[in-house]
Amino acid sequence: MGDLTEALATISEVAIGLAGFSGIVVVLSRTFERRLTPLERYRMFLLLVPSLATSLLGLAIMALYASEVPGALRLGSGLLAVFCFGFPTSQIRKTVYFYRKVPELFQAPVLWGILGGYLVVGMLSLLHAVGVFGESPSIVMLGLLWPLFQSALQFARMLFIRPQDPDADV
Repeated sequence: MGDLTEALATISEVAIGLAGFSGIVVVLSRTFERRLTPLERYRMFLLLVPSLATSLLGLAIMALYASEVPGALRLGSGLLAVFCFGFPTSQIRKTVYFYRKVPELFQAPVLWGILGGYLVVGMLSLLHAVGVFGESPSIVMLGLLWPLFQSALQFARMLFIRPQDPDADV
């Protein structure tokens, strides 16, 4: 039990670290004369929500597992499945909007890869939640690592892929 709780705690710590460091970098890299544009808010949302969700879900699963709740890992996988299906679905409209406004920020293979990853991880998590894989922690780890990977990718994209007109109020 100790190794799994340590792994869950580490994933949660990394997620909080990524979110915190990202916020610092974004704040230091912009001017203070203006508010965040809708595009900047969208990009920060894509970075922060998966990071913070990873952290909170990791801590929740760790607490359930440490409390020896029966089926804790399967319950955690159910929570992860809800996030893996719900988060990308909630962002489709905004993604299409910004894809049309600033196409230089988007690459179709990356978009489809992220969406496909969420769907695969969501399906695996759902199957784990209903008992197909037993109480294996590997699906839970994959479910936690995918949003963390997506956040790290978004962080890199925010640093290195910028709009052609950074002053445009998109």
